[in-house]
Amino acid sequence: VGVLEAHGPHLPLGTDFIIPQHLAELLASKLNALIAPAVPYGVVHSLLGYPGSISIGKETLKGLIKDLMKGLASNGLDKVIILNGHGSRDHLDAISEACKEAWREDGVKSVIVNWWIYGEELSKEMFGSVGGHAGTEETAAIIAIDSSLVKNEEELSDQIYYTVKGIEPVPAPGSVLIYDRDDKAYIPDAETSRRFIQELVSRMAEELKKVIKGWDIQEIGI
Repeated sequence: VGVLEAHGPHLPLGTDFIIPQHLAELLASKLNALIAPAVPYGVVHSLLGYPGSISIGKETLKGLIKDLMKGLASNGLDKVIILNGHGSRDHLDAISEACKEAWREDGVKSVIVNWWIYGEELSKEMFGSVGGHAGTEETAAIIAIDSSLVKNEEELSDQIYYTVKGIEPVPAPGSVLIYDRDDKAYIPDAETSRRFIQELVSRMAEELKKVIKGWDIQEIGI
């Protein structure tokens, strides 16, 4: 699940669904999983002032995710991993609420993976910081997928906005959002970017295996 949203002058509008789609492709073989088509729309607020950013309502997204999970369950797929690439609070809440209702009403088990949050520690290890929106880790992921989608670093600094607690501009005055002044945004090299994604997927797969094992134990009543 992702959105169409501005990601600085250097990343594509579809960054938030391109990355989860790629992660799904890498995880599927490790987890013996099937891949559903990506959902490329979600809830956007602060970056609607930038060309190409498109939003749907919170209830629309919630209903869509819930209906898709119900449809998967009707086809015998009652364990769902949702790889999410977007961090708007309403967007996150819509997915979470849909998952809870799908469990209560249709018995669908689900786990939401907000990949950039899960990857914070790895980002600190490999890049020395957590990059923020359109920052280092998202840039690294797109480079690993297709480096031709990333524009030149020289254009990056013009769109960086360091957020400040207590100051909430709407729309955001930059489409690269850094949440900590000690962090930085830069374009990493291709080899480091590939290693970042490989290690991220490896760690993520192990965590998801633990979740699935727990579900299986519940089902057989051990």
